[in-house]
Amino acid sequence: TDKHVAWGPGPRASQSLTLCARARALYDGRLAPSIDDIRALAEPVLQHRMALTFAARAEGTTVRDVVAKLAKGI
Repeated sequence: TDKHVAWGPGPRASQSLTLCARARALYDGRLAPSIDDIRALAEPVLQHRMALTFAARAEGTTVRDVVAKLAKGI
């Protein structure tokens, strides 16, 4: 995936992902987030914080594809 990413999410993205996961857990009645919360929220939180290389876009790769591949590795 690193060959597809021109620039990736920064520190604020991880802070936002953590905060959203905590909010989702609380909404579901849990005190702590789970890895499933992170997987569910990775795409909406990270998709606008990444830019793909020209080659990746030419291949038809989307940010959604890259985030999905990363989320599978969690």
